[in-house]
Amino acid sequence: MALNQDNLKKFRYQREKLGGMLADASDVIRELNMTTAGDNLRSLGEKVNNDTFKIQVIGTFKNGKSTFINSLLGEPVLPAYALPCTAVINEVKYGEEKRAVLHFRNPLPEKLPASISAKALDHMKAHGMKDIPSLEIDYTEIEEYVTIPMGEDPKEMLLESPYEKVELFWPLDILKEGVEIIDSPGLNEAETRTRVTMDYLSKADAILFVLNSQALCSQDEMQFIENNLSESGFTDPFFVVNRFDCIADREKDGIRRFAHVKLDNFTTNDIYFVSAQQALDGEVNGDEALYKQSGMPEFTARLSEFLTNDKGRIKLSQPTRELKRILNNEALYKIIPSQRALLDHSIDDVKARYDKAKPQLDMLRTKKEQLISKLKLRIEQSRQEFKREANRNALKLADMIPVWIQEFQPKSKFSVVPTKSKTTQVITEITEHVTAKIQEQQNEWKKEVMQPLAQEKAKFIFETAEQDLTKLYDEIDSVNMEIAGREYSDPDPVPLWQRIAGAAGGVLIGDLGLAVSGGVNGLSTDLVKVAAFEFGAGALLFWLGAFNPFTLTLILLAAIVNSWKTGASNAMKKTKAMVSDEIVKQISSNADEDSTKLSNSVCDRLMEIANGISGAIDNEIQQTEDQVKGIIDELKKGEQSIAERKQVITACEDRIKALNDDLDAFTFELIEQK
Repeated sequence: MALNQDNLKKFRYQREKLGGMLADASDVIRELNMTTAGDNLRSLGEKVNNDTFKIQVIGTFKNGKSTFINSLLGEPVLPAYALPCTAVINEVKYGEEKRAVLHFRNPLPEKLPASISAKALDHMKAHGMKDIPSLEIDYTEIEEYVTIPMGEDPKEMLLESPYEKVELFWPLDILKEGVEIIDSPGLNEAETRTRVTMDYLSKADAILFVLNSQALCSQDEMQFIENNLSESGFTDPFFVVNRFDCIADREKDGIRRFAHVKLDNFTTNDIYFVSAQQALDGEVNGDEALYKQSGMPEFTARLSEFLTNDKGRIKLSQPTRELKRILNNEALYKIIPSQRALLDHSIDDVKARYDKAKPQLDMLRTKKEQLISKLKLRIEQSRQEFKREANRNALKLADMIPVWIQEFQPKSKFSVVPTKSKTTQVITEITEHVTAKIQEQQNEWKKEVMQPLAQEKAKFIFETAEQDLTKLYDEIDSVNMEIAGREYSDPDPVPLWQRIAGAAGGVLIGDLGLAVSGGVNGLSTDLVKVAAFEFGAGALLFWLGAFNPFTLTLILLAAIVNSWKTGASNAMKKTKAMVSDEIVKQISSNADEDSTKLSNSVCDRLMEIANGISGAIDNEIQQTEDQVKGIIDELKKGEQSIAERKQVITACEDRIKALNDDLDAFTFELIEQK
């Protein structure tokens, strides 16, 4: 089997062990009337138990991605697509039976491809073309849904797919052990599909970039690696050079050296030279020698180690840290002492303290609303600034493109009678030149304009809020101490943002992997990373969608050829002018929409963070009220109930201490396996 299943089984055992501790802790915490924290721990436990290793495979068209994925799986699960590119994400995961499920985008794109599946279209119409539920499809027909529409209109190929992804379930042991293989749209296609691939990268545990040894490190590939992967902080992709069996033995050392020169600066991993076809044939036919010859064993051994050790520790250590925080900082040092103190007072005394605290709690809620409103107002103000700057950049590009094209001299030349093949070559050269110039200009724009603007806005939005939130949480703690009639101290205090993240459900920033529950920098610092990621991942893509040589050739070829009917003179000048006009038209007509998307990609994420902070504060205040109300209910029941409640608290304390011992041993185990 391709990946080391012993390593995967060990990780699954550790994952289930931690999931069990989270479930036990959730029950204990809920017994202490810490309802929100208990719910968060239970949800975190479910997430841990259901977590998988997502392996995302990316690469340009015809580099053997599908065959490579099949070699990882050990059998031909995915078809080797004859069409240019996968248009949507394919998630290959475990299922008892072979089946496929189609998921729809929400909202749907404004314009749908004419070649969309009739079954899918009927399903969409049946649900009013919005909030469309998933649809089970025949797994043997997934190519009908996941490939680029090839209608008569070439512009159809640029349209955004109405599908979010396809889940392909398959009964394979490797998948059963918690591995998912993600097949992504090709990188040398339209912006809409490249964006789909980029959006998924932050969810992946391992990124496998498949290259072709016969056309290694093309300009498109290196530009993507440098401008998108590296710029966005993805420093540990696996570069896999496929079809190495097609290289003559005398040339292999040279290919290896070339690959290392080009790629070593962009990864912390080694580069692997394989033949996916040999590996697949070896697995299917039980030919161990052929499989070993393919080069896959060395690669899969390192990938298994990377997943279970490097990524596995992160997957387990973050929820372990959050569990320790709730058990110690919240339960042992705050809630348990406070409940004991309240149970030693009379019901009248506790009610009086609670009545005194109610106006303070209401005031805290009002302060929270004011703080969140201020945050959201600043985010909205920033949204407009981001959009204006992006629009300004688009208009600048539109002015520069005719100059770039006019100055460029294609290597291909027209003969006396221009041909379609020669025209295709010329268009390709021009668009590749324009793409390279745009990428160069956009990199400069990102570094000199947008990323400094993102940092400035991060400071503008959150720096003052960070101070206000610190004061607000201090006031919440003060109210809690006044109600309990005692002071408490935390011997191991956690950063403010870890506390907020825990109260918000464990993670504020989500799929970017910048979970504040593990950080110490403060949200204003982490926010810069969020903004930088969004601009790094997407800034280049919005203005490159119409410049793919293949699609632009389809759009323009007929018009250019028809222009020669009145004479073939000045063919190069006419071709340049028409290519220039088409690219400028695309940029100008889409500038406002694309600038809005770019701005929204950052600001909508910031709104999610603001809403998370709001919910976290609400949970803190609600916990204060729940604690007091629970104690008042116990006091009403009399001495027997009070004694029983104290016994419950002591039992919870003992269980928490035992869980802490288990967590310490578990943490040591994670450290040792490094």
